[in-house]
Amino acid sequence: LIEERQYYELASDMLKDGGIKTKIIRQYVPIMNKIINEYLVRLGLPIEFTLDEQFNEVIKSRYRDNFQYNNFSEGEKSRIDTALLLAWRQIARAKNTTNCNLLVMDETFDSSLDVSATEELLNILLEMDKNTNIFIMSHKSDLGDKLRSTITFEKRGNFTAMITA
Repeated sequence: LIEERQYYELASDMLKDGGIKTKIIRQYVPIMNKIINEYLVRLGLPIEFTLDEQFNEVIKSRYRDNFQYNNFSEGEKSRIDTALLLAWRQIARAKNTTNCNLLVMDETFDSSLDVSATEELLNILLEMDKNTNIFIMSHKSDLGDKLRSTITFEKRGNFTAMITA
């Protein structure tokens, strides 16, 4: 019983916040920060975004001023959110034994992204692995010519119907 108790105590220590989880987070946070900042530059927001081990963010402008997320415009927030999404996806894909080949973006292009950020996000998505199935729901009709295929829906009365070509 004493030996079994020691095993349980050891397992308990390993599963606490200061145990294995902290070691894993400490290993991946610098990689996350690097990837997030690479995406931010590509999306036209050259700030320094850093997560600490408790996932608190520190955001510095190009002139090294400290900012909070809420200090940014809706378009800048959208760029930050998109960079975080893409970074988390990239980390998960690199470190998981199973790979999710699905990405659903619902009205991401309809938000506050300007023309250059929209173009760069499309470029990022088109550069993804060809086995990745990307579904983009958007009210923007000008995206269709840049995508491999589109399905158009239209509101008819109180129902949504697919428009057949």
